[in-house]
Amino acid sequence: MNNQPQEYYTPYQLKFPIEIEKIIETTDPVYTFCEVMNHIDLSKYLTTEDRRTGRPRYEEETLLKVILFAFMENGYESLRKIEKLCKTDIRFMWLLQDNPPPSHSTIGNFMNNVLNRKIDEIFADINSYIFTVENVDLNHVYIDGTKIEANANKYSWVWKKSCEKNRLKVFARITELLGEMNEKISSFCVKFGIREEYAIEYLEQIQQQYAKLCGFDPETAIRGRGHHKTIEQRHYDKLSEYISRLKSMQNT
Repeated sequence: MNNQPQEYYTPYQLKFPIEIEKIIETTDPVYTFCEVMNHIDLSKYLTTEDRRTGRPRYEEETLLKVILFAFMENGYESLRKIEKLCKTDIRFMWLLQDNPPPSHSTIGNFMNNVLNRKIDEIFADINSYIFTVENVDLNHVYIDGTKIEANANKYSWVWKKSCEKNRLKVFARITELLGEMNEKISSFCVKFGIREEYAIEYLEQIQQQYAKLCGFDPETAIRGRGHHKTIEQRHYDKLSEYISRLKSMQNT
């Protein structure tokens, strides 16, 4: 009887370059992202003091870059998906440098306790830098190729004067609704922009993004009398109503 131990092996051997940059395309947006982020003073938004007890604090600047790049690439990612990207996507590994992949709970705590209160200011700094580098003309805005004065009534050419008062009332209600929707999605560190006036296309984009964030499928939603609507469905349906009203005013 053969008592020699049996060896199990695989013909595949893991080979990984010493420098991850060598296998990331030079045109990959991660490089442009880092160039922008490296020109932003992030220290004023992040926690600087060290913990005296417990485990060391995860490097917050690294967490911020990982989260923003995930959202930049995909619009929205769950916490567990970001954790997985840090373990499997070489671009996220490069952003982490020598830091271990953060857990989804670490990412969530950072988003809720630090990022949620300061994200608007961070985005303002990022936009300011991009506008300066790209020489963006802030005196004008461009919507679908149409050039309009930035301080003018951006959507005034769409509306009949007879609808002026009614559409302003609808805009006010939309603003109130978006405030409620922003509270609902605050845990995702995402916030829909509040404006004085709203383009229909902008509201349709918000509606789609809200459904995706909340996991709400309007195609399978139960409707009709006697059925209880979820808060997500009420928000979605209410926004649909306002969009329809704006379209009817536009065609009046």
